Amino acid sequence: MCGFRLHRPWRSRSVVAMQRRAAPRHRRAPLRRVSGRRGALAVTAGVAAELLLTAGVLVLLFAVYTLWGTGLQTAAAQDDLRDQFEQHVLDRDSGQTDDAPDDNEDAEPAPLELGDAYGILRIPRFGDGWERIVVEGTEPDDLENGPGHYVDSADPGQLGNVSIAAHRSGHGSPFAPFPELREGDVVEIETIDGVYRYELDDAPDGDSDGNVIKPTELWVVDPVPGEPADADPTEARITLTTCWPRLGSEKRMYATGVLVSAEEHRAAG
Repeated sequence: MCGFRLHRPWRSRSVVAMQRRAAPRHRRAPLRRVSGRRGALAVTAGVAAELLLTAGVLVLLFAVYTLWGTGLQTAAAQDDLRDQFEQHVLDRDSGQTDDAPDDNEDAEPAPLELGDAYGILRIPRFGDGWERIVVEGTEPDDLENGPGHYVDSADPGQLGNVSIAAHRSGHGSPFAPFPELREGDVVEIETIDGVYRYELDDAPDGDSDGNVIKPTELWVVDPVPGEPADADPTEARITLTTCWPRLGSEKRMYATGVLVSAEEHRAAG
């Protein structure tokens, strides 16, 4: 019988020798060692760059908040102050009506507290319909809510110098266009007693560096600007002050004028 078996295929010796050879190994490029000093400098530079980038973002966010974020708070405060001012007017009128008791006819309104609504400031040069509620006081907390009346200055219509300060940047930036004020411009302020119009006779006149003074030069808000603080005033004036430059507070900028008309409010009744 013929048997069946598997036969190993024939291969030449050369083929076997080739298969037995080890596969070639790829040589690795020699590693370059970075000195410890250079590595430390690279890490330090990277950290510094990240810190500078973070600081830049924080500065940008703060600028955005200062210019726009604080304006939201001021806008809400202005709404509240307007309601308060209108209530002051109603209280005044209700105390002077014909059917009010005789002992209340000449009653003076209660003195304003710091931060209370003082009046309404209107400056046509700043835009049609521009007006802001003025608060009593010029402390930082007061000016966050709007222009502030210097508590030691005169009231509108009186002899002396009614003085008002306001921000140029942040908190609604009420005096942002301050350098655009010109001689002859009208500034109007309304209180519970009446409406008073002043005409500027000294202003920046479009000069971004005009009428700039040091923060210590308080003579501009004296009863008679430029004269000794105890000088007796002979005219009714107004002085507006703000910071200079717009995004700083190194100095101050001012504009001043004289009363040209007054319209007293008549008591309701």
